Parts: sequence; C-alpha cells; structure tokens
Amino acid sequence: MPVRFYLHSYVNADGSRPIYTDVRWGRTEAHQTEALARLRTGTGQSCQPKNFTDKGRVSSAEKGYAAINRALVKLEGEAGTHINRAELDGVHLTPAALLALLKPRAAARKQAKAAALSTSAEALPAAVPTLLSLYADWQQAYAGRRAKKTLDGPAGLIDQLERWRAGTRPDELQPDATGRCKLFEQFCQYCLTEAKNRKGETGLLNNTLSSYVKRLSKLLKFGKYDTDWLEDDFSEEVEREPLTFAEVEQLYAHPVFDAREGTGTRATSRAGIRDVFVFICRTGPRYSSVQELGADALTWEWDSAAQADAPVLEYYHYKNRRKKTKLRVPLDPVALEIWARYGGQLPVPSLGKFNEEIKLLCREAGLTRIIKELRGSGATRQEVRLPLWQTVSAHIGRYTFITTQHEGGADLVSIQDTVGHADINTTRKYTKSREKERLTTTREAFARQRQRAQ
Repeated sequence: MPVRFYLHSYVNADGSRPIYTDVRWGRTEAHQTEALARLRTGTGQSCQPKNFTDKGRVSSAEKGYAAINRALVKLEGEAGTHINRAELDGVHLTPAALLALLKPRAAARKQAKAAALSTSAEALPAAVPTLLSLYADWQQAYAGRRAKKTLDGPAGLIDQLERWRAGTRPDELQPDATGRCKLFEQFCQYCLTEAKNRKGETGLLNNTLSSYVKRLSKLLKFGKYDTDWLEDDFSEEVEREPLTFAEVEQLYAHPVFDAREGTGTRATSRAGIRDVFVFICRTGPRYSSVQELGADALTWEWDSAAQADAPVLEYYHYKNRRKKTKLRVPLDPVALEIWARYGGQLPVPSLGKFNEEIKLLCREAGLTRIIKELRGSGATRQEVRLPLWQTVSAHIGRYTFITTQHEGGADLVSIQDTVGHADINTTRKYTKSREKERLTTTREAFARQRQRAQ
C-alpha cells in the first residue's frame, strides 16, 4: 500500500505550498471488478518547497517540522489501518469512504451542508417566469402554426411593460381577494398618462390599451393563469372615413409620377400601388389576401342578366391561418382592367410601404377634404380635424368597397358574404359613416310632421 506525500501547485501568501497525500490500494476479493483505488487529499499541513525532502518529509529547516512530520506519519498509519481492515473484512472501500474515515469532521460538515442545500432547494418554489419569457415560450409553442403578424402581436404590450416595470411576472398580474389587481391598474394608468406611442406622443389611445388587454389575456391563459378577472373597459368603436365612389375614380384617373419608371420593378412602382388600392376599393379583400392572389383567382361564369360570361374573383379568406372561407367577388370593368394589366400578378409591396405611399398618392390626386376623428385616451376626448389623404390605408380600401356597395343598393347580407365577415353587425359598422337613405328618411319624417301641423 503506497502512501505518497507531495506538494500541491497552489502557493500560499508566505510562499509555502500545501502538502497532499496520494493513497493507492490494490484489488481484493471485494474489489475484483474495480480498477486500482486511489485517493488524493490534503493533509492540512504546508511547508516551504525547499524544505520538503524526497522522502516525503519536512526537513529541520522548516519551523515546526517535528509537528508536521508527526501529522504525516499519523495520517499514513491511519490510511494503512483502514485499508488493511477493509481487506481482512472483505469490505468494498471506496475513495469517498476512506476520505470520510480519515477526515470525519470534514465529512460531517460536507454532509450537513449538502443536506441543508437539498432542504432549501426543496423548500424553494419553482422559478416563476417573467412575462417576457412567457411571451418567448408562447411564440415558440405556436411558431409555424400562427402567422408572423399574430406572433408579433403582444410585442407592444411586452415593450411597454418592460419600460414601466422590467421583469414583471405573470403571477403578479393576478387578482386579490376583492377581485382587483392593483398592479394592472397602475400599468393602465401609466399607459394612459406617461407611455410614449410610436410618434413619441405621451398617452396611448384607449383602443391601443384594449389590444394590450386582449394580448395579456392570451399570454396569461397560455401560462395557465386566471384571466376571468380581466375586463376590457377601453375598447371604443372607431368610425373611419371611406372614400366616395367619385374619389376612387378621381384617384384612378390621376396621372402618377413614378421616379423609377422604366427602371424600377412593379413592386416599387407608384402606379402599381395606386392600382392595387383601387382594386381593393372595387373588390374588398384584406391586404393579406391580396398578397396571396394568383392568376388562377380569376374565373368566368355565365351572367344570365347580361347573357355573357362575367369575370369573378375567387379566393380564400383566412382568419388566424386556421379558419378559411372561400369568397367570390364579381369584377367591375375597372377591377378587371387592373387585373389584366398585370396578368393576375398584382404588384403588392409590404404593408408599411403601401400605406406610406398611398397617402402621398391621394394627396397628389387632390383628396384633401377635411374629416373629423374623435379619439379617446382614458376619460379624455380629442377631436382631430385632418385632410382625408392622411387617414387612407389599405384597410380604408376595404371600408370603401363595403360603403360604396351599400350606397349602390347592395343588401348587408350580400356584402357580408362578399367580404367574409362572420357577424353581420361587423358589416353594419362599416356602413355607418355615410347612410344617405337614413338621412333622407330623417328629413322626410320631419317634413311629414310639419305638413300635419299645418
């Protein structure tokens, strides 16, 4: 049983180095399946390197050499005794077991520390995720099953939460015994009074906060948290101003100056963007649906009234990439002309580029009539007057189609089927801004009352 003493590579502040022992013991009947056992451990002694001899002892030049050597001899003897006893008893002696026999106090402290760590780990609850990490988990869970727009939806909510109170946890957004969540109330107050919107203005609109509530509910439900207490008290109905039929004609007839004409691609052509918008005004699809239209979307069907084949746009309307509905829209001459101009491959750029450019095109075409918008931020109401062109977007084209169809005499059910609304009340909201028949009926009702009074 060789027991060797050696100096460790670690150097103490005074230049001395710790003395370690290397104990090896061979196989016995109890160790036949084991490799040669070996234990390396510190002795608790140290000396100057120059005073450590080849025999594994400390020379007399080292202060306290006698006590050090006695400790080394004692350790060597104890190691031999334990190994011999294990061999005689046929006991399997592991390095860890020998270490516990040589250093019982250190082994007891180590065992107590491990037990304390185990107990504290069991007592601590599992780490609660933050809303930021919960959002990342939600994105990962639905990646490939939801559209990118849907996956990016809660980003605004998370951004505002991190600005207001970084590291907010979902368990903190749970109601108390009274059914209230004061932290959520404070966040809503922050959004309405201090938060900055995309333009750098202070105070978010009620509809923006309403969208935050919906997305927060979605994330909390994904994390198995209570959402029944969440109520959307901020949603407001927005009456957008569509273009009139004459204004669409005015825009389509206006010559477009295209700086890239002759060199740019169809996707960057301003004339192409104008044509896509007019096409939406005449057919009513969502912008996402327009992006997916192909040449095979045009079909021809027999029109008994005209006694001729008539063009029909046929496409699928998707909702969250799960529910799809086939929609069919007859094409008027302008829409058919635009479709034929591009061979069924409409030049559809990104939505951001489209909305930015169509506003400028409408301004150039003279669509400058002043409209009024009412916006709410908390209990504050702001009435804003601005030219029509500043409010135009791809979705206004869909509004325009529904409104002009209704003004032209189409019934609400037919319009609902054409645009793919699940609820007819949604279609009705699109037609509230200009109902000429309702205005005429109101005036005629007062006129009849005057006649009766005479």
